[in-house]
Amino acid sequence: MKKLIPLLFLPLALAAQKPIKPSVSKAEAALQKGVFDEAKAIIDATVANQEFMLDKKGQPSKNAAKAWYLKGLIYACIDTTKVEKYKSLEADPFAIAKLAFAKAEDIDKGKSKGLVNQLILGQPIEISKENVSKILAQAFLNRSYKNFQSKEYKAAFADAEKVIYLVSSDTTLLMNVGVYFGPSAGEIDKSIEFIKKYLALGGKNLDAYIQLYTLYTDKKDLESALKVTLELTSKFPYKVEFVNMEFNLYTQLNRLPEAKTLMEKRAKNDPNDKQSRYFIGLISNQMKNTAETRKWMLEAVKIDPEYHDANLVLAKLTYTDAQDMRTERNATKDLKKRQELYLQLPGKLHISEAYWEKCVAAKPSEEESLYGLLSIYNDISIYDEKYEPKITELKKKMKALGLEVD
Repeated sequence: MKKLIPLLFLPLALAAQKPIKPSVSKAEAALQKGVFDEAKAIIDATVANQEFMLDKKGQPSKNAAKAWYLKGLIYACIDTTKVEKYKSLEADPFAIAKLAFAKAEDIDKGKSKGLVNQLILGQPIEISKENVSKILAQAFLNRSYKNFQSKEYKAAFADAEKVIYLVSSDTTLLMNVGVYFGPSAGEIDKSIEFIKKYLALGGKNLDAYIQLYTLYTDKKDLESALKVTLELTSKFPYKVEFVNMEFNLYTQLNRLPEAKTLMEKRAKNDPNDKQSRYFIGLISNQMKNTAETRKWMLEAVKIDPEYHDANLVLAKLTYTDAQDMRTERNATKDLKKRQELYLQLPGKLHISEAYWEKCVAAKPSEEESLYGLLSIYNDISIYDEKYEPKITELKKKMKALGLEVD
């Protein structure tokens, strides 16, 4: 015999399944009390009810904008709450909040200053949309800073993005998110966009320009990085570090004439700037202009005789001179010419020796300079036996540094 369900239980079962009626006021009251599960259930039912949300002509009803806005606020509050049972109501509440805010604005079109109320001394007082955004933004910002300090950079950036969404024209926030939070989280493209927006809104912090330059170079987008440096050098023509940034990009882009012109301008502005002269020499060397290379390196060591980098280039150039002379001597069959070149070779080697010795004096442990000096000593020892003790002493020093020598 089929078992009958007692009729006594039917009203209770039906009552448990009773649908929630749409009500903006009840959803708002629940939100004001901080009962987010109730507020969520009511507002979800409200925006899903077409009879409530649309008028007889099929247009948004008078409460439609407020309903959507309230839904956005409720879901944003679920995102910021610390109460565990509310935090689990939705996996990604802010994504839903953004859609709801957008729908509310699409309906309201900026006509209303405020769409929700705040309880003050038990009385409902309208709070402006601007203040709502600021309050929410502060909650997300506090959590973002906390995560950033804990080195939870991904979480910090996620909340920082929410802050920017809520207060999109705050230049301080745009700068911090673009320059610090985004790069720390590995969000390169988004960081670039935030920094560009910061600068477009009139931001002037140099860290923003420098970070933008760094992000573009990390992406290998050298043309965009160059645009940043050109803006910097136009605003700060005498800041050497910005000029160097521009110079480095010209060289990486193989725009050597422009790089040379830039450094020549810098050298002209400062007669004691050894670095600009060194850079012009390097460019000249890349452009296969040995005479110009030698000229600018000599100018650099004239300003600072102990300038290692310039001395190293001169050491190599003069050593090449000696080697070329030796090659010429070996190639000629004219005995008189061979004798003349043989007698000139020691002088060439001694010129190079002086530069190599300055390099070693400036950087006593540098391998390149030590091996270069050893080669010169060996070449000169062919003509002068007094160099043998120097070779022995130099080899001893190099072995002590762990370098391989015969």
